[in-house]
Amino acid sequence: MTQAVGDLSLFFKHINGQLAGLAGTYVDDFMLSGSDEFMKSTDVTSQRFEAKPKALDNFVFAGLEISTIDRGLCLHQRKQIGKLTMLPPDAPFSEFKSRLMSLGWITHTRPDISCRVAQLAQTSSSLT
Repeated sequence: MTQAVGDLSLFFKHINGQLAGLAGTYVDDFMLSGSDEFMKSTDVTSQRFEAKPKALDNFVFAGLEISTIDRGLCLHQRKQIGKLTMLPPDAPFSEFKSRLMSLGWITHTRPDISCRVAQLAQTSSSLT
């Protein structure tokens, strides 16, 4: 397996010069995906380590919901984002901090909003 340059938790497996599969880790989450040959070769790894059963479709990895569609894969965070409801102005500050933590988790896959969330975090930390 070859480690990805931009992401040290992602690995690629090539067989005969072709991409056969990938493996990803995130804290205590582990994902394998690839050709039948690649998936068969991962059986030993899955048995050696206490891995979750292999899911071929509709699974969650590092907060991303992954499902198969006609043209490929669909990655989304609907469930995670759906938990972020509005808070009334008189809500306890701890509730705002909790929502901010949830936003922080979502931004690890959303660089388009990560800057604004970081600014919110800086503002809220100056209020405490």
